[in-house]
Amino acid sequence: MEKLAFPNRVTVELTNDCNVSCTFCNRQKIDMKIGYMKDELYYKIVDEMAEHPPIKMVPFFRGEPLMHPHIISFIKYAKEKGIGPIQMASNGLLLNDKMQDELIETGIDYVSFSLDTTDEEIYKCSRLSGNLKISSDNVESFGLKCKRRKEQGLTAPKVQVSTINIEDYKKNQKEFIDKWLPLVDVVRVYEQHDEKGQLVDPNVRRKLDIFMDRKPCRKIFTDMIIYWDGRLALCNYDWDEKRDLGNVNNSSIQQIWNSQEYESIRNRHINNLLQDEICADCHHWKIDYTEQGYIGTSYHSEEQRII
Repeated sequence: MEKLAFPNRVTVELTNDCNVSCTFCNRQKIDMKIGYMKDELYYKIVDEMAEHPPIKMVPFFRGEPLMHPHIISFIKYAKEKGIGPIQMASNGLLLNDKMQDELIETGIDYVSFSLDTTDEEIYKCSRLSGNLKISSDNVESFGLKCKRRKEQGLTAPKVQVSTINIEDYKKNQKEFIDKWLPLVDVVRVYEQHDEKGQLVDPNVRRKLDIFMDRKPCRKIFTDMIIYWDGRLALCNYDWDEKRDLGNVNNSSIQQIWNSQEYESIRNRHINNLLQDEICADCHHWKIDYTEQGYIGTSYHSEEQRII
């Protein structure tokens, strides 16, 4: 692994607040202060990112990004600054007709919606306080708007809906895929992982058990994740805020990226000295060393690809 001069993908957590409580979510296992990123901090981050193109942005992490009151102006600003692609995930509950049009007009490149199932009763059991009908209706409307725009030669984001490969959702998985394929660009089936980044299904774990020795994780050499308050997460499985990697309120991204603490973590990865790190028990480093580079099942229109 070779460290990039500047991260080529930055996750910016606009908020860690969420309007749906999912029983399987890592939020249920940690205690964190809820907050929303301030405008001044967001613009500071984006302005520095714009100095290092090309660069991807992910404007969400542990919460629902559409809850941030400035989500539309934030994405517009990033696109105007040349940031991209911009890729976001949402539960779709707040994606009303007005929000759909505004989100499309921002120029965002990719939006993924976690809907999981077509069965409202199953959805209620795992996504407490959610509403599958509202979310599904919103996403269906959004997907069709994007398809129509593309047919007219206009810009629109790529739209994905996703589910997780757990027992409750497997029962209706084919129905889920068949429902959404005509409406969106991609239907994705993700494998479940826990708060330590470990894949839950033992069969999937065995498929990745192909390495004799631990290898460095790509993320700390290419990616950066910023919590809503400006502090840094080690990676997108670092939910509990226990590491002090710096704060972009009082440092630049570049300074933190090249900091002694970050370099120390990279060196521990290179030399396999991770016993006390969150990384020690994680499985996801293996994925980047596979031929495909990711795991799960992806359906594109009529074409199925196992990836």
